[in-house]
Amino acid sequence: MRVGLINGCLGNMGSVISAFEFYKYNIGIVTAPESLKDYDVLVLAGVGNFKTASEKLKKYNLWNSLNEEVVMNKKPILGICLGMQLFADVGYEGGETGGFGWIKGKVVKIEDNSVRVPHIGWNKVVSDGDTLLFKGIKDEYFYFMHSYYFLPEDKDTVIATTRYGYTDIISCIRKDNIMGVQFHPEKSQSVGLKLIHNFMTENL
Repeated sequence: MRVGLINGCLGNMGSVISAFEFYKYNIGIVTAPESLKDYDVLVLAGVGNFKTASEKLKKYNLWNSLNEEVVMNKKPILGICLGMQLFADVGYEGGETGGFGWIKGKVVKIEDNSVRVPHIGWNKVVSDGDTLLFKGIKDEYFYFMHSYYFLPEDKDTVIATTRYGYTDIISCIRKDNIMGVQFHPEKSQSVGLKLIHNFMTENL
């Protein structure tokens, strides 16, 4: 099974590749829209600005092709941090910008004076423990680095949450073949590797 890492967002390419290679998964970087069909599973990862990431994906002609693979062909995709946020209808980082709209909702800034923003560091992720993605993972700590977070319209898409100050951050969402995490599994040591392994095992 081949994993395609989307080359369109910002940062973390090396650490994401290393995390998948830890379990000997065959991962490559998607640099052209026509190569998306060569991969069985896709990963959209990155940190940075919603608007900039959207523009980069369109600049590389990946936006429409990625949408086709995920929506029409039902190819499994894992969004990490900014990658997950791009699943939304709209984001407001860098100005109001349309997302893929795969999971209805919006991406808004953390507005909480009781804590520091951006949210950087380890925080507990609370899941129901019943999903395959969190198999063997219960109330563990993952590494976060973000100032904006996803507010989905359908609460049934919420798999896990994280409390930060007075804000409940949506830390994992899912809808059919579309999965996303706000935290960075590739920076979350053994528990992050376990989550990546669960994602791949489900899609083998």
